[in-house]
Amino acid sequence: MKYVKKAGYIVATIFFFVFTLGPFVWTFVMAITPKAEMFSNVVSLLPSHITWSNFQNLFSGGRRSVAYFTGLKNSLRAVIVTICIGMPIALVSAYTLSRIEFPGRKIIKNALLITMVIPVMATIIPLYKMFSAGHMLDNTFWLSMVYVSSYLPMATWMIINYFSTIPKELEEAAHIDGCSRGKAFFKIILPLSYPIILSVSLIMFLNTWSQFQIPLILASSMDTKPMAIVVSEFVTKDSVEYGLIATAGIVSLIPPAVTAIIFRKYLISGMVGGSVKG
Repeated sequence: MKYVKKAGYIVATIFFFVFTLGPFVWTFVMAITPKAEMFSNVVSLLPSHITWSNFQNLFSGGRRSVAYFTGLKNSLRAVIVTICIGMPIALVSAYTLSRIEFPGRKIIKNALLITMVIPVMATIIPLYKMFSAGHMLDNTFWLSMVYVSSYLPMATWMIINYFSTIPKELEEAAHIDGCSRGKAFFKIILPLSYPIILSVSLIMFLNTWSQFQIPLILASSMDTKPMAIVVSEFVTKDSVEYGLIATAGIVSLIPPAVTAIIFRKYLISGMVGGSVKG
């Protein structure tokens, strides 16, 4: 029985790596495969010779290169605006709902759970009409506000649950020493909450970085198109640049991958702390 469990563990691990790393390996193989060989009738997992022309084209400074890096910059701008606005709102909202008693508090907390199951795409038509009427289309700030509104319930609920793990006695002791509620929040609660702050910020970063449907409708100019939209436009009615798309996908993975690796321990501890019901 011991060897059966060990064999099952090994098989499960192999399947895990195949299904998680397999797509990335296949994408890299496509990126280094010559275009002519990619459309040949010969079936081969690996190219007969490696070409770096797709990477050269992406960094050449040509039309598609400029469009891609403009999209990359737009995605980064949206990430920064979303986190800088979304995190303070989520922190203040979570603190209010977790520490301050007021009428309707439980109703608001339960409403947060309900709004989390409503997909943003279900409201995209009213959003488009509102953006069009208010002249807010093709604007990174207002596009980021849509992201903030969609992430806010999840972020607030996770932070509420994390705050519930911080003893109230710490704040009570600070109040006895003369700290106001605001000062206690900044000097006691926030320093103890960096795991959940980094965790929620990373979730916002990853979700914003990969957005496609919302900016497809609300951002149509090169000044606001994110990276995902720009890469999708490498597909035209006359040709599909599989190698270039794969190369762009690999390069686009670098910022979120590096960020996730650096803050992975905070992501795990923050999500575990934020998943406990308060």
